[in-house]
Parts: sequence; structure tokens; C-alpha cells
Amino acid sequence: MRAGLRRDTTTGDSAPAFHPVYLRVLGAVLARRGIDAPALTRPPAGAADDDAMVPLTPARELMTAAMAATATPWLGLELGAAAQTHTHGLVGSAAFASETLDAALKTIARYASLRTRALDFGWRTTRGGGELVITTVLDLGPVRGFVFDAMLVIVERVLQSLSGQSLAAATYCLPGPAPEWRERYRDHLEGDVVFGRGDRLRMQFPAALLSTPCLTADATGHARAAEACARLLDAQQQDRGIGERVRMRLAASADVLPDAVELAAHLHLSPRSLHRHLAAEGLGLRTLYDELRSERARCWLRDTDLSVERIAERLGYAEASNFARCFKRWTGLTPRQYRQQQPLRGHRDSGSAR
Repeated sequence: MRAGLRRDTTTGDSAPAFHPVYLRVLGAVLARRGIDAPALTRPPAGAADDDAMVPLTPARELMTAAMAATATPWLGLELGAAAQTHTHGLVGSAAFASETLDAALKTIARYASLRTRALDFGWRTTRGGGELVITTVLDLGPVRGFVFDAMLVIVERVLQSLSGQSLAAATYCLPGPAPEWRERYRDHLEGDVVFGRGDRLRMQFPAALLSTPCLTADATGHARAAEACARLLDAQQQDRGIGERVRMRLAASADVLPDAVELAAHLHLSPRSLHRHLAAEGLGLRTLYDELRSERARCWLRDTDLSVERIAERLGYAEASNFARCFKRWTGLTPRQYRQQQPLRGHRDSGSAR
């Protein structure tokens, strides 16, 4: 007997989240296990082409149902391993034509939103090399780990194909405690996997690895693919409302959130125009700040052993009591009540998975 997965597209968040090709790949992974997945190959109603993003709610529901139906919490690793070069479209083409792994990672960071708008990809140069930082922009809820696992394997497999070399020198920092099935990471990844505090996925690479030439380097091909990506990215940015763009900027920020002046400058607006645009969308900056603080607070209470006082400090509250009042307004619970209701996920540590 073949199991079936059902999706409900009538309710929930309609924010565009993932390119449909990744959900098709997930469907293929499920099919190999004898599980029927719903057809997510068609773009949303009214979309003009197959590049239209699948909304967050049906995508999240499918991922949740897939993990439940397979009883495989590491299913994201299998999805990442199943994704092929052509899965990544023009972004993959630009990355594969890059001169070095450093250039390829910068290309991925710059254009990844063409494949998913649920995540923000940032690249930063470090003293010892460089770091790809992946942050959730949309509320992935219980599938955040699934998505991060898939991203880990996808990026490492791309870099392996580009260089023909081992990625054992890389370090991958996943948020939250190590799962009981942590040994599964060894089956899919060469890099060292560690677990710890925070809410972002960090992929760290030494300088020697980043300088590795790409086997498929093609300056002309890279220029063409990057130009096409840039055009699509410009069109995508124009389609986004100011509220979504502010959300993305806030999600990509560190502990200190940008103020109205910084946000306006980033969007090439005056602060007054920023407030006017947000008001036209029925939003205000306080609402957007509260959304992000609520998401981060819930994440840190659920996935770390940070004290309530430390979380309040990281969120910019002078007093823990002020944070507690706000958190109860957001969730109906105090921070300690929320933490007590979360299932135990093992010791929250930062140990290596290797």
C-alpha cells in the first residue's frame, strides 16, 4: 500500500518561499520510498512561469508531512544529496563558471534569493578565510532544521563538483543542540559539523580552500549567467513590497537592529517615505521589529540554554521584565512558561559531530 501526503493551500502564509524544483526533488525522494507526494510542480495560480515560488505554507506543510511519513528527521540531508547541478538554474550556472571557490560562494550568496526567498544568504571575509551565513527570513517553524540540512549538503556538493577536492577542512555551525541522529551528518558531509547557540547556519571555509580554482571556470559564461541573474534579481526586487524588503533586512541583521534611518538608507528612501510606504501596506516599523524579536526569542528559548535575562539583553531590552511583558503579549505565555512547554531535545551543547 502506498502512503499519501495531503496539502492544504486554502489557509496560511502565502509569502513566496521556494522554487518548485526543490519540492519536485523532495517528491522524487519520497517516491523512492513508496510515498505519494502532492503535485507541487505547478506554479501558484496566476503565475506566469515555472520559476514562480511556491508559497511558504504548502511548502512547509509538505516538508513536515514528509518527515512524519518517512520517520526520518534527517530527510533534509537526503534532499540535499538528491539535488543535481541543473536543479539550481541560472544561479548554479553562474557559480559553476566562477574562477575560484571564493567567487562561487559570493555568487551563491548574491543570487540565492532567485531559488528561495525563505532564507537570506550573506558572505563575509574572515581573518582565516570566509563564511557563508544563512538566516531564515520567513517562519519555517518545525522545518528550519530540515531546510538548513538540505542547504548544507547542497552547498558542499556544489563546491566538491567545482573543485574536485575534499571539503574536510570546512566547518559547519548549526544552531541548537546536537540531535540523537547526529552521526547521519557523516554519511552526507565531509566538513566538520558543530552545534551551538544562535539561530543561523554558518559555513566556514579556510583561505587555502577558497583560493582553489574551479574546474569549470569560464569567464565569459560566468559574465553571461551573472548578468541574467542580476536582471532577474532586479525584477524580483521590484515585485517585493517595502514591508518584505524591511523584513529581509532585519532578518539579516545581527543583535543590534538597524533603525529607521538605516533602513531607509538601505532602501534608498527618506525615513518619512519609508513610514509612508509601510503605512500603505498596513504595516509599521514597531510591528516588524516585534515580529523579528518574537521569532528570535522563541528560537533562543527553544533551541539554546540562554537565560531569559541574556535573551532580553540580546533583543535590546534594558530590563528582563519589559521583555517578559512583550513576550506574553506576543504568545500569551511568559518566556519561562514557553520554554517549559518545549519538548526536551537533549543537552544543548556545541560539540562536534565528527
